[in-house]
Amino acid sequence: MNVDLAAQQAMDHLAKVGFDHLSESERILAAVWEFAAGVANNGFAGYYTSRWADLAFYAPSALQQIGATGLAEIEREANALFGPNGPSPEPKVRVSQLQQLGAAVQRKLAALDDRYFDVKEDVDELLGSWFRRLSSTGPR
Repeated sequence: MNVDLAAQQAMDHLAKVGFDHLSESERILAAVWEFAAGVANNGFAGYYTSRWADLAFYAPSALQQIGATGLAEIEREANALFGPNGPSPEPKVRVSQLQQLGAAVQRKLAALDDRYFDVKEDVDELLGSWFRRLSSTGPR
């Protein structure tokens, strides 16, 4: 199985059973996939206003586990803008949080967009390498 198919299966399983019932590898696949797609296509502000950010609370850990340490740090900083509890996993609540944070936070998110695109880590490559290692040792 390739990483794209595995990520899609993880997201399908997430939709059926919820985050708490995923395996650790499914959590990593879904969180990294959603983070990468959400931020690359929409920037952080767009990411947080979409369903892509439902797993934002877990994305730093998932990114760290695949070796994307720079991206994990950027995501930690973005999540911290929402306060000590981070962004809500509920889209409507998260959009409300973001609106309440104001223009200063929007500027900080834009600066994090720039850092995201400047990072030399290739999230697709790192996720693929992590998945190949996982596949050779068996699922977690």
